Amino acid sequence: MTNPATEENKSGYLVLARKYRPQTFGEVVGQEAVVRTLQNALKENRVAHAYLFSGMRGVGKTTIARILAKALNCEKGPTPEPCNSCFMCQAINEEKLLDFIEIDGASNRGIEDVKTLRESVQYEPMHSRYRVIIIDEVHQLSRDAFNALLKTLEEPPTRTIFIFATTEFHKVPRTIVSRCQHFVFKKLSVREIIAHLKFIAEKEGLKVSDYSLKLVAEAADGSLRDAETLLDQLISFAGNEINDRDAETVLGVIDRNLFQNLAEAILQGQSDEVFVQVEALVSAGYDLRYFYSGLIEFFRNLLMVKIARRPEDFLLVPEEDLEKWRQMVTDLKAEELLRYLLVLQEGESGLKYSSQPRIFLEAWLIKLCYLPHLKRVEKALEELESLKAELKDKAPSKNSGYSARPAEYRTIKQQASPSPYQKNEKPVSAAKNNGFSAFGNETVDQIYARLVKEKPTLAPIFKIASRVEVEDRKIKLIYSPDKKHFAALIERDLAFLNRLSIEVSSRELELEIASKPESATELRPQPKAEERVAQPSNGPTANGEVNSFLQDPKARAVLETFKGQVVGVKKRNNDDKNNKS
Repeated sequence: MTNPATEENKSGYLVLARKYRPQTFGEVVGQEAVVRTLQNALKENRVAHAYLFSGMRGVGKTTIARILAKALNCEKGPTPEPCNSCFMCQAINEEKLLDFIEIDGASNRGIEDVKTLRESVQYEPMHSRYRVIIIDEVHQLSRDAFNALLKTLEEPPTRTIFIFATTEFHKVPRTIVSRCQHFVFKKLSVREIIAHLKFIAEKEGLKVSDYSLKLVAEAADGSLRDAETLLDQLISFAGNEINDRDAETVLGVIDRNLFQNLAEAILQGQSDEVFVQVEALVSAGYDLRYFYSGLIEFFRNLLMVKIARRPEDFLLVPEEDLEKWRQMVTDLKAEELLRYLLVLQEGESGLKYSSQPRIFLEAWLIKLCYLPHLKRVEKALEELESLKAELKDKAPSKNSGYSARPAEYRTIKQQASPSPYQKNEKPVSAAKNNGFSAFGNETVDQIYARLVKEKPTLAPIFKIASRVEVEDRKIKLIYSPDKKHFAALIERDLAFLNRLSIEVSSRELELEIASKPESATELRPQPKAEERVAQPSNGPTANGEVNSFLQDPKARAVLETFKGQVVGVKKRNNDDKNNKS
């Protein structure tokens, strides 16, 4: 590298990225772990023969490699900090030291280049303490070049140190990685970049707002060199005084007032304002997807202002903006802002793949305007429960014998037909069981009612039992062999049912499989399959076909399951079968 002072004198100007490039370990920004490890290695004379530096662009890989080369060859060293004033340090800064070699892996990627390098390092350093070879973007080397380098890396010449730098670590062969000490360079945080930019602004006599520095740091995306380049660009545009508007214009950042205006329209339900704001975005030439990402971040900031005790510690924005945001969310709850934020995130993928992004954006933003009118899930469930209770109170019970017949007949019918499984308990009316009369027994009906509320998926399996026997201390739930799979499902929750039964009636619940299959559910007597056959109108032949149909076990099972009746039997001819197939 040429001396910055010399180059500045020749060209008249030196870009900030080179002018403020660190010359010692103490000047390096944001790579504390790497710096500390290398300095300790220099102090204890534990310097490795090969290093691999990986990380994104502009985070200091090549810079630290050069500082390490100076620290190894400094006249006062090896030392944790090069002096930058001795002959060796100046020679490395000006790239005049023969034992300091820096090459670009993209331009010297062939096997012939590596062979030339191997020949040049066969002998000990001529002038310096260590020969240092830096290969930048080492992943660009060809496979043959890597293979030619392997033996040299494993058994390097005396006092020769290799330093590799790469932005794509996954492309470096594992055989090379295993022969090096690997250091991962992290992305710099926004605060670290802002602090360094403030240092540069002070040195250069610039007046830059904090928000402008924040925009530069965010646009750099963790790269200090990119941030310095962007600051150079801002100075060229606005001079020594840079305001927020200048930074937004140069960096292509959307004016934060647009986010604020649209957020106010959404929070106040002004759906007509959506079209005005989107039209302003399109007219200004902003990318709608980029704007949408910024809107999500703006609502995240509003949520942070609402929840965080000190949002200024997280949000690097002017105090007047924070005050505006506090006023915007004064009447809102944190959970409401969270709903807006989650709905915005749901729409991001749809906007990304939409063939008409403007229409999608307008529709989604209008949906956000109507979000306060939607009922909360809890409230909807409460209304549903109250509606169910109202319908149960008004609806007639299944066992009340309701029909078109006179009330007197229905009363006689009920008295003459007690519950088929009830043995030791008296019949009770369904009205005593809050409208549930699934079985005709108060105790079992109460268990069933609790199941409907607490485990609705288990209630129909409980109800399909072939027979229930209620005794003094026990309730037997009996399933026929053809319903063993239902009994297996019940058995999984038998402990829960036992607890429920004890709470309701102080009885234990037992599960039993009957020895013989039962033709129909005895809890609620139903007509048998033969009794549910409608009288066919086609004479004796039709009756014979119906009887033959009823002998089929599958047909009987369907009738028993759906409580249906046979109206007629129709045979399929061969043409129908062929068409079906």
